[in-house]
Amino acid sequence: MAAQHWVFGYGSLMWQPDFPYVERRPALVRGWHRVHALCSTMSWGSPEKPGLILTLAGGGDCLGTAFRVAPGHWWRTRSYLRKREAAYRHIQVTAVTPRGEISALTFAADPRHGRYIGKQNLAKSARMVAQGAGGKGTSRGYLAGTIAAIRAMGGQPEPLLLRLQAEVELVIRQQR
Repeated sequence: MAAQHWVFGYGSLMWQPDFPYVERRPALVRGWHRVHALCSTMSWGSPEKPGLILTLAGGGDCLGTAFRVAPGHWWRTRSYLRKREAAYRHIQVTAVTPRGEISALTFAADPRHGRYIGKQNLAKSARMVAQGAGGKGTSRGYLAGTIAAIRAMGGQPEPLLLRLQAEVELVIRQQR
């Protein structure tokens, strides 16, 4: 049997993988949690008004989506993900799925990268998410897409994601 290659997504990869896959499963990664700690200056923000996107940081658990890459597409997919996820450390994790454990490629915080800003307070995070708009959409849409993808697989979004979404809506109402 040929090796299976999996990718674990916890942000926009959950709803916008943009690579060929033959299977997707809900997956839980233990020992990592998602955190808004990376500026987006192209996809979900601009240099003038950076957005804020997710990365993985140590500790906790993270519910996301595991994608089994189509046979014969692994190297092309890896190349694509090296470009798309260039601001992250590319790591292998064990993910628990309804059909057993798998090893998957995922993307963790790289504090040495210039766009890594670490965890911000709720008010600053909300302002960045509210302002960010780039080539793929808004940072606000990125947050909403993440929450919707978690709910679509029967999961409960982390309370911090929901508080951030509520705070972003407050910032937007105050700007009107």
